[in-house]
Amino acid sequence: MNSVNLFIQKMFGMERPWFKSWPEGLPKSLDYPEVPIFTFLSNTAKKLPKKTGIIFYGHEITFGELDNWSDRFANALVDMNVNKGDRVGLLLENCPQYVVSYYGILKAGAIVVPINPMFKEMEMEYQLNDSEAEILITLDYLYPTVQRVVKKTGLRNIIVTSCRDYLPEKPTLPIPVSMEQEKKTFPGTIEFNDLLKKYKAKAPRVDIDPKEDLALLQYTSGTAGEPKGAMITHFNAVVNIVGGVEWAKVVEEDVTLSVLPLFNVLGMQQAMNCPIYIGNTTVLLSRFDLEAMLKGIEMYKVTLLVNVAPIDQAIATYPYAKNYDLNSLRLCVSGGAPVPLPVFDKFKEVTGCELLEGYGLSETISQVTINPIDKPKHGSIGIPVFDVDAKIVDTETGSKELAIGEEGEILFKGPQVMKGYWNQPEATRATLRDGWIYTGDIAKMDEDGYIYIVGRKKDMIIVSGYKVWAAEVERLLRKHPAVYQAAIVGVPDPQQGESVKAYVVLRPDYKGRTTEEKLKEWAKRKMAEYKYPKEIEFVNELPRSGSGKILKRMLTEKT
Repeated sequence: MNSVNLFIQKMFGMERPWFKSWPEGLPKSLDYPEVPIFTFLSNTAKKLPKKTGIIFYGHEITFGELDNWSDRFANALVDMNVNKGDRVGLLLENCPQYVVSYYGILKAGAIVVPINPMFKEMEMEYQLNDSEAEILITLDYLYPTVQRVVKKTGLRNIIVTSCRDYLPEKPTLPIPVSMEQEKKTFPGTIEFNDLLKKYKAKAPRVDIDPKEDLALLQYTSGTAGEPKGAMITHFNAVVNIVGGVEWAKVVEEDVTLSVLPLFNVLGMQQAMNCPIYIGNTTVLLSRFDLEAMLKGIEMYKVTLLVNVAPIDQAIATYPYAKNYDLNSLRLCVSGGAPVPLPVFDKFKEVTGCELLEGYGLSETISQVTINPIDKPKHGSIGIPVFDVDAKIVDTETGSKELAIGEEGEILFKGPQVMKGYWNQPEATRATLRDGWIYTGDIAKMDEDGYIYIVGRKKDMIIVSGYKVWAAEVERLLRKHPAVYQAAIVGVPDPQQGESVKAYVVLRPDYKGRTTEEKLKEWAKRKMAEYKYPKEIEFVNELPRSGSGKILKRMLTEKT
């Protein structure tokens, strides 16, 4: 019996309520291979070398090619003096190069640092410096932003690629405007495809301890305002890859459509790593486009979708969805934000497909709960998955476990929980206690073990599935010379679920010299699209408690 099973036997000496809701035919614990993540690609390439692994707007790439190219890329990194444990930044939209780079970085023994391609200079600069990345892979159209921060970072090599290199002459699906531009090259950078031609297709030998060695620094923000890198080991990720495939009963014959960004844990694990592990084909879209998505489902007989709530809602309410044959779909897994209850039935009516909600964190590298396929409860995030324990505790002490139906902070423990935060021991101690991860979400559990999120302890807003931390946006706003104080709140948004609103106190000498619209335009240039305040209101002062704490409840009531 492996250590995980021993842990489960010990942990579940007391029957947990979700066991009575456990999916038919699934074991409560799994045996996980203690291997590096890249072993999955190598194994699938040996087993299915000629099978199509990725379809990118009609360009088909086999598992054998993905393995071969990632071997070459790994050797290129080693030749650039990338050593085991070094961090390598990955600043790409969804494209075949993302998969090749990701697995090449891991094969070189380095650590992947996924960076949101929507980031602007300040956000990008912080993450590159915090991770101490010296190598960055990016797209040609993103390079101008990189160029503006490179001298403020430790970057010594920048590898540039273009989506056009992997587009067919006649794309089968509508392409984004960014792909219509001619490929660009830049002096002082390295051409991605030149590396694949130059280096041998034999991976370097690097000794990896899957349970100790890091595969990822998965950045998330925090209540203190500074983004934090969740330290994810190879084994953390392997647990969720194997568990995700088992829970959804994914097989080689399935076809996954991937529109969620691969830098995000849901897209990375469920729409890239899971298909590579089991050997099913992925239809890869660079970004969300409803027409391209529906056409892709019909054309390639897609069986599996991985979505967030705004995409589910867009499909369910699209008046022309019935013009597409979506009968191949069998399952859609949704995460990131709650799905409105009316969407479930409408989604199934439009697609014929069951919509399952789950819940995960960057710190757990995707799912820790999901609804059983055979008995979902709409509005719930489901039950804890294989080898995960959960409990709800009071918010004052954080230690007293609450009874069924009582509301408190939801905690999780399992083999996919991160090692901690990169170079942030205090934040690690606050979030990880005795193996339990404190999520900051307020939840309750019913008698069948299903969990319902009812609120947030943390000051967080969810915009189209992306987590936006108020403290980070407030910190960035204060970099504007006119801003004396700022308070960020979430306001309801029919398309995105929530949007960001800022209440701003101006410095005295800027009153009358700037406007809400000008400040919003500045924020739009400095922050990712989903993060900057869509609405800004100037106020003379912010409401505060006797201890000086900003009373955001009074602002949200006003909103």
